[in-house]
Amino acid sequence: MVNFLILIEKFPKFSKSDIDVGKTPIYVYNLCSIIRESFCLSYSIRKNNNLYLYFESLQLLIKYEGKKLRFLGSDERSQALLLKRALAKINGDEKVKTQEWEKSTPGIFIKRLPNSGSILENINNILHNKIVFITEFENKNLYPDVINLDDLDDISEYCCIFPYSQNSQSSLRFLQVIKENYNLKYINLSNIKGIENKILYINFRIDQSKNF
Repeated sequence: MVNFLILIEKFPKFSKSDIDVGKTPIYVYNLCSIIRESFCLSYSIRKNNNLYLYFESLQLLIKYEGKKLRFLGSDERSQALLLKRALAKINGDEKVKTQEWEKSTPGIFIKRLPNSGSILENINNILHNKIVFITEFENKNLYPDVINLDDLDDISEYCCIFPYSQNSQSSLRFLQVIKENYNLKYINLSNIKGIENKILYINFRIDQSKNF
């Protein structure tokens, strides 16, 4: 089972009418691309994948659990509306007030966190030596001991962490916290642009390994 964790600073505000008329904000469109490549196959869902979106400004973690996921289509509208419904719980009558998982729709859960340092404690089946941080490596001094994807024994057992904004302050703070408690590895996929394409490549490598 592979876990994908996306570290996000900005809160994407958008309306159903934006989606209905095809005016999905680019920020939301990119998140939908990440969701799609994490789960969607031609006629099914990747049940062994989990996706976590952490919004730092809200201290909110959204979990997409592949084995329980329902109603997620391969179209942008489906992905955007399910994301909007989950995000709506922070503002509307269903506002999330507790630090327990609450279901938005089948397979999609949300939770308030006290701080970013507690993110990994809420990820399914995570192991201390099975965490990789994947970035563009614009500042190589920040990312020592970089390894290649081929150096991992089984990528499907890892939690893959992606910063939505390269070298953002929130990502750097998060790195400092988790390095104190976890055996963190760094993966260089800088030749592949976009988080969604990196996830697509990782899924491809996992599928490829199953055929041998």
